[in-house]
Amino acid sequence: MKHSIILSILLAGFFSVQTFAQDPVATIIKAKGLIAADKCNEIESLLKPIAKKKFRQTVGEQATTMLAECALRTGNKKEAESLSSRFLEYHTESPYLERIQTISAILQIENGAIYDGVEKLLQIITYTKNPIAKTRARDVAIQTLAASLLPAEKLQTLLDKYPVDKDVNGWLELQIGRESQNEKRYKAARYWYNRVLKRSGISTRLQETAQKGIESLQNQGAGKPAILILAPLSGEFADFGVAAMNGVLLAIEQSDFKDKIHLRIADTRADAFTALRQAQKAISQDSVIAIIGPIMSAPSATIAAWLGSNYHKIPMITPTATDDGISQMGPNIFQLNITMSQLAKSIANYAIDCFNVREFAIMNPLGDYGNAMTASFTQAVENRGGKIIAYQNYLEGRPDYKTEFDLLRSVRYKQVNRKKNIAYGSDNLDAVNQKDRKAYMQDSVAKYPAIFMPATNPTDAGLMISQLAFHKISGLLLGTSGFYGRDLLINGKNQVNGSFFSVPASDIYIDSKEYKNFAEAYKTKWGEEPGSDKVAALSYDAATIILTSAKTQNQNLAEVITKQSSFNGLFGEIKFKKGANINSQIVSVEKNRFKFMNGCPVEESDTTATNKK
Repeated sequence: MKHSIILSILLAGFFSVQTFAQDPVATIIKAKGLIAADKCNEIESLLKPIAKKKFRQTVGEQATTMLAECALRTGNKKEAESLSSRFLEYHTESPYLERIQTISAILQIENGAIYDGVEKLLQIITYTKNPIAKTRARDVAIQTLAASLLPAEKLQTLLDKYPVDKDVNGWLELQIGRESQNEKRYKAARYWYNRVLKRSGISTRLQETAQKGIESLQNQGAGKPAILILAPLSGEFADFGVAAMNGVLLAIEQSDFKDKIHLRIADTRADAFTALRQAQKAISQDSVIAIIGPIMSAPSATIAAWLGSNYHKIPMITPTATDDGISQMGPNIFQLNITMSQLAKSIANYAIDCFNVREFAIMNPLGDYGNAMTASFTQAVENRGGKIIAYQNYLEGRPDYKTEFDLLRSVRYKQVNRKKNIAYGSDNLDAVNQKDRKAYMQDSVAKYPAIFMPATNPTDAGLMISQLAFHKISGLLLGTSGFYGRDLLINGKNQVNGSFFSVPASDIYIDSKEYKNFAEAYKTKWGEEPGSDKVAALSYDAATIILTSAKTQNQNLAEVITKQSSFNGLFGEIKFKKGANINSQIVSVEKNRFKFMNGCPVEESDTTATNKK
């Protein structure tokens, strides 16, 4: 067994006779002599009584340490583990602590937990002030690394976490180079071999091995291409990061590139600086042909700005970021999720194109979502020559909005009254007949051409729409994805009929055959559902777009994606325009049911009418 071979290597030179700091008793002296004579089997009867009866004292610590080391030397792993675990649990501040910790690390390595054992050794090197303990831990770590028991990703993690010793780091870099070469990632292998050669003060053996590695790659190109996944795999958003990673892994497994592409996974911790550092490292070290992620908007914007300015041939597809403008940071930046701006723009265009509305009122729910939607809707309307004629903020979740609705009715009265004065040729266009005003405010319906209300959830949307009707305010009701849900129909009742709102295509194609097949495959592979947040599915689509584009053999994948612009996804067609997916869907409510619109609505009385385009 490979681990048995490594045990003999690890133990070589590990055991040596130590002069204990404390005054030894006669039995300890005799036991040390037996160990020096390689007679570990004879010390058990001498030291066990001391280790048991005087465990709390220094002499007991000495005896336990010697017994554990001898048990490891003679192959009695069970005894070594029992002694070391008891010692570590009780003695947290012992001069022999690092010796026992090293034994524990060796046992982990021998039992197959290679990474955990090496990590423990590197931790000892980091914090110990005992030069002998540091040397022992370093020697065992180097011998383990040299045995090539860890993959490149694990080695990279250790190098990032413990850059504490030039010899250990040199071996880590050498082994990353070797593993990269074995995986046919030749650009990465060259990078790491050269890192070793640039180190000063390392062993001649290490330098010679790295030089041989460089020479063996003379006739090789860049080697296997890599796709970089940037996702939060630790911290608050780790679940989303894991879902994204799993979605990409499934797409690659189902593709023709299963064994032809290296997947490099980097933890962004949902932090923009960390994401940028990971991207820069990956591109300098690997033959990266595309980036999937980040999945959060802030890191996505940071990577997009850097990548869009420096590497136009490497596409970046963020599956889930919704902030506006990310895709505009370079010709190689793509947003798969529908942005808030696109949702607002699509419903504004629909109202103008299909109903010839030019004037809009806005009921804005205070908060980031409502404010962003309102700003985007206002810009979209004004870009089409329309205008916002009334604007009212409100705070979602309150039981009554009479004050807000009275203000909205008052604004409309002034507008209606002013138009009447214009029609009658009045000199004072703002002149008000108080009797008429009182009658209007009490009984008349304040009719707006259209009312845009970007509610954040269907419950509040339904309640607000029902209150609009109660307070005698009417108009073409418009919303966005916050409208979509059964609670809209329940709370809004008949008042929601005739309303229209925009949603991402992914919201309405969740029951598609393609998505159901994906969900089944995902559950089979990962043992759980992909989740309603759609992170896994959108990441799967992002990987599929890259893999489909890679089949063209064009080195500029960003150009391929831009030219093709349209792709089949799990939620219908994906349409990129200037890097942003514009495939939103207009939904209406008819007879208390959702209806997905394909063009403008047809007048029921005109059976020959066709939808406007």
